Amino acid sequence: MVMENYDPAFAGMVRAGDLVVGGYNFGTGSSREQAVTALQAAGIRMLVAGTYSQTYQRNAINNGFLCLESPELVEAMKKAFSGKDVKTVVVEAGLKVDFAHSKIIWGGKEFGVSPTGRPVQEVILAGGVENLVRATLI
Repeated sequence: MVMENYDPAFAGMVRAGDLVVGGYNFGTGSSREQAVTALQAAGIRMLVAGTYSQTYQRNAINNGFLCLESPELVEAMKKAFSGKDVKTVVVEAGLKVDFAHSKIIWGGKEFGVSPTGRPVQEVILAGGVENLVRATLI
């Protein structure tokens, strides 16, 4: 089950199409692609965190899974949900990602987000490295 070692309730809380916001050094300790593909299989569309482990981020890109960094958003959410005695919080008020201006809008506030370079965009849009290579060979 996805994220079971972090929060056993997580898999039952997320729905296909959700965006997950994590903390810092997301993915640290996992060098396997399953850490990424489990979120994809659960229908998670995108991940936003303060920072990622290098290995996790590379596996995400290779598998066509978009990971953005926004330490400002992470801090705002930590502050907004401090005092909650749960590991996973479902937020009904959506996040809006403005890729053109490298920002995320949540709760009427704008937060900076790391821009994604063209090569990474191409891999993500292709659905992963394998798909990108397959498309160039055909």
